[in-house]
Amino acid sequence: MSKPENVIAKKLVNALMKDAEVGDRAQRLLGAGGRFGTNAAKKLMGGLWVGGTAYLTKDAVEFHPNGINRMLHKDPDSMSVILPLRSITSVETRFGIGTQIIDVKTAIGTLSIRCYGAQGFAKKIEAARGV
Repeated sequence: MSKPENVIAKKLVNALMKDAEVGDRAQRLLGAGGRFGTNAAKKLMGGLWVGGTAYLTKDAVEFHPNGINRMLHKDPDSMSVILPLRSITSVETRFGIGTQIIDVKTAIGTLSIRCYGAQGFAKKIEAARGV
């Protein structure tokens, strides 16, 4: 996925993807114990944390998985998310172990991303929304 136009800010993040599935290549690398652990973590957290980049543009918040996650997951294109700023109803930060989590909420769901400097990135999203 190419970098979007009109980038205001970007962050290296992990995004919680409820439908993320480990691909065949990764399953072979993980072995039975790793597959069990991945499945348990997915059930516990409500998805898998997928590494990538979050972009704030003048029109949207976008998440795109990085190269390694594109190789290790089934259907990596389905993990790219584009949320138009006009569809965002709220942006909230919450506690996370190691890094804070930003919840970008819309009427149909929430994109949760974790990163260093989460409060500052959340403020930039709010400013771009005009809130």
